[in-house]
Amino acid sequence: MINKVEQLISIGKFRNYRATGQVNFKKMTLIYGDNGGGKTTLTSVFRSLTTNRPEIIRSRISTNHTAAQAAQITQIGTPAIFHTFGAAGWTNQFPDIEIFDIHFVNDNIYSGFDFNEDQKKQLHQFVVGAQGVSIQNQIEQNKIDKATSKQIQVNVESQLIQQVGNNLTSTLINNFLSIPPALTTGIDQQIATAKTVLAAANANAIIQSLHTLSPIQQTTSGINFASLITDLKTTSQAMQNETLEALFSNHCRDLAANALDGPENWLRKGFAYVESKQTANEATISCPFCKQTINENVEILNAYISKFNENFNALVQRLQAHLNTLQNFNLEAAIQAMKNINQTNSERIASWATHLPNTSQPPIFNIVADEVALNAEFQILIASVQQKILNPTIAVTTDAVTAFQASGEAIKAKTYHYNQSVTVYNTAITAFRSTIQAVPAAQLEVDKLERIKKRFEPSIIALCNQLSTERQTLKGLEAVYPQLSQQQQVAATTFFSSYQTRINHYLGTVFKTHFRIDNVVHVPPQGRATQSKISYKLTIDGKDISFTPNQPFHAKECLSEGDKSTIALAFFLSKLDIDPNQHNKILIFDDPLSSLDTNRRTYTIGIIKHLFQHLKQIVVLSHNEYFLHEIGKDIALAHKCTLRIKENFAAKASEIEACDLNELVKTEYFKQIEALEGFRTNPDHSIKDSVLGWLRNVLESHLRFKFYREIRSMTGQQTFGRLIMFLNTYPVTFRNNANRASIISSLNLINGVSWKTHHGDPAPDYTTLGMNPNTISAPELDHLIQDTLSLIENQL
Repeated sequence: MINKVEQLISIGKFRNYRATGQVNFKKMTLIYGDNGGGKTTLTSVFRSLTTNRPEIIRSRISTNHTAAQAAQITQIGTPAIFHTFGAAGWTNQFPDIEIFDIHFVNDNIYSGFDFNEDQKKQLHQFVVGAQGVSIQNQIEQNKIDKATSKQIQVNVESQLIQQVGNNLTSTLINNFLSIPPALTTGIDQQIATAKTVLAAANANAIIQSLHTLSPIQQTTSGINFASLITDLKTTSQAMQNETLEALFSNHCRDLAANALDGPENWLRKGFAYVESKQTANEATISCPFCKQTINENVEILNAYISKFNENFNALVQRLQAHLNTLQNFNLEAAIQAMKNINQTNSERIASWATHLPNTSQPPIFNIVADEVALNAEFQILIASVQQKILNPTIAVTTDAVTAFQASGEAIKAKTYHYNQSVTVYNTAITAFRSTIQAVPAAQLEVDKLERIKKRFEPSIIALCNQLSTERQTLKGLEAVYPQLSQQQQVAATTFFSSYQTRINHYLGTVFKTHFRIDNVVHVPPQGRATQSKISYKLTIDGKDISFTPNQPFHAKECLSEGDKSTIALAFFLSKLDIDPNQHNKILIFDDPLSSLDTNRRTYTIGIIKHLFQHLKQIVVLSHNEYFLHEIGKDIALAHKCTLRIKENFAAKASEIEACDLNELVKTEYFKQIEALEGFRTNPDHSIKDSVLGWLRNVLESHLRFKFYREIRSMTGQQTFGRLIMFLNTYPVTFRNNANRASIISSLNLINGVSWKTHHGDPAPDYTTLGMNPNTISAPELDHLIQDTLSLIENQL
């Protein structure tokens, strides 16, 4: 018997599996696993082990593997037998394992709706194998002679492969032998050209990993140069003129409206006169026109002063804003950012230089010609603004502004030019990448041309002639094979008759289908064929099922996927029934329920339980935990183990671990009751929302089950709240019916406190309810749990 899968390395999802814990197989071993988790891979490992075909494992090499493939399976024995897989294949074979899975079906029975000749040949080998060596002994000598001839050919082919090199393989030998001499014309030049193409292809992995160049982001200082220039030029006289202009505008309109000609001249002369007197510090100033005394309380003077102050303060605020903008702009950081991108691009250009054509010109970085000068300009600009802030009424030269603005525009233009060069360079990269050939294609062409050159060297010609001669010898041996095959047919007739009987037993008596199989016979190799096959016909209600398109009772019309799976399973089980070595067989089922309906699944469970009594060991793998659970029922723990293929999604790896099927098939109802009981012994207030949800789900499920017949008459949405309302008005009888009002009150409390917006009922008033789920305490949760369990166990 299989004892344990000790390790699986770099095989499919089993990237680094080493057995830990209690994962020993028993007479009945049930393995649960999700689809895509590794069940088929594990079955393939067993198929490789029992057929001694290492290529089955080789073809399942893990993606992105870092370790060599390895496997080890132990077999129960005294001492234990270790079957180890490595670079040389298996250390020893594990016979007597029979596997039913999709590969068995595809190889031996059908693919799609095609029951083809190759599958019938494979099925013949499968069935005849039940009789062991006895049937094959009749043609053994012929096989030995053919094997000897084949070995000689293998040796010669090996010498050819070694001496010719250039990836010559056994599959290419026939083409190599048939190369015409005319192909050697100009072969050296062809090889040189092909190698140039290959060199570019070999560099492709590096080329594809290289990054394209990055553009430089345009630097934005945030400086409003136009506003800054205007503010630096502003003087006290300009502000006075602006103030007077505003006052004149309003006052002149009033004077003109009252029939005074030339009001602007009057006002200008009057303000000039007053201003002159103020400058002379005269104590009393009178209007030059009306001789009225003028003081600071005169309305128009107050308006002038107010307006002038307003303009002055606004200027100061704008100057300070300009200074803040300048001080917040980190010129050095902006320059360094550009230099950083250019440094990165320079490194990338250095990497691309060995690959791109010389016509691809890299961008030139000269965006900031003189950093020191630019920084000096910037500092002068800041100083100009600070100078202006110290004396806002005096104009400051704007040369620093215009100089820095010009420098900024130059940087912007050079950045644009640099980025254009980056775009051109990246376009050249994209075009270059698109012309590179794949390495396999380029290598194939070089290898092919090198082999053509080698074909007509004297030593290679001699080996080719030897191989051709040995092939003729083998052909002669195969000519006598039909006679030996006839002898095999005579011995197989009775055997296949029993096989047909057992298949029809399963199709009719066990699975209760309308299908039958007829005319099951041994067919020896015909023509150039060297392999026997099994022939049969399939019927439905006595009518032959056709595998020819557009014919009555075509397989596509008569056979569902479930029917085909049932037929395949009948073929497999019948072989076990007539196998004289049945008691030594280990049976592996990989998801045998494919497309089977409930009845046929039930029959399959019964068959597996029956076979358990007669076979050495049964291993069943399935993604259906309920199917496995049913198989394991009534089988003693001493003879049964349940395992699970668990997938680590982060590592993209699978492992085998012990599994409790009872836990897997447990319903959410019971899981949540256990979770509530667990909360009572180990309260965790952080999961209060989950606890409230469990209370609601458990009670709602209980009500639906307990009062199933009554609530069938409900109309509308059957929410928890509406169920309670229905039961309160419907004449149902509770176990504690005398306490009916209290029961409904408890249900309403739990419904309210566990309410969520998606439940459909109106949001409860937690004040009226007397309990708020947002502030509920752990003891209050415990009381609700006790009430829920009491309702389920004693009251409802």
